[in-house]
Amino acid sequence: MRNIIIALLIIPLLAILQSTLLPYFNFQSAVSLDLVLVIVLSWNLVYPNSESMFWALLGGLMLDALSGAHMGTNIIALTMASLIPNLVSSRIWSTHILLRIFVGITGTAIYYIVYFILLTTTGWQTKWSNLPTDKLVNSIMINVFVMILILPSVRWIALRITKRNIDI
Repeated sequence: MRNIIIALLIIPLLAILQSTLLPYFNFQSAVSLDLVLVIVLSWNLVYPNSESMFWALLGGLMLDALSGAHMGTNIIALTMASLIPNLVSSRIWSTHILLRIFVGITGTAIYYIVYFILLTTTGWQTKWSNLPTDKLVNSIMINVFVMILILPSVRWIALRITKRNIDI
């Protein structure tokens, strides 16, 4: 339950910040910082259970409400991207730096590819030859860097709200 309350507090703030303030910074033309994607991937990495998928659903809903794309595109893209950390994460490996980098790279790539496919299938005029791969690579790098930076604080929050069970 605490997981959901924290999501209801953090995700809307990050979605509003991402869609209203970040486009006005100069670095947005070369790279796209996806705050909601980074927090969803981080949370799914440190809190791997079915409740953490709620973060992807809420984040996608907030981004869909604030964007001009069809409703549901961000929900599906974020949910598909958050499956990777939810499946590969464990209590032992979630703190390893290589897993963080792997999750950041694959999560960002899956998010953008699924989002582009959904835009194409819903009627948006898109050309696969014009896919900005340089922006994708730059976005992957900045998202991985930010994910590495915020993951210790996300892990700290997850440890504080998790009930500790001892099985005999």
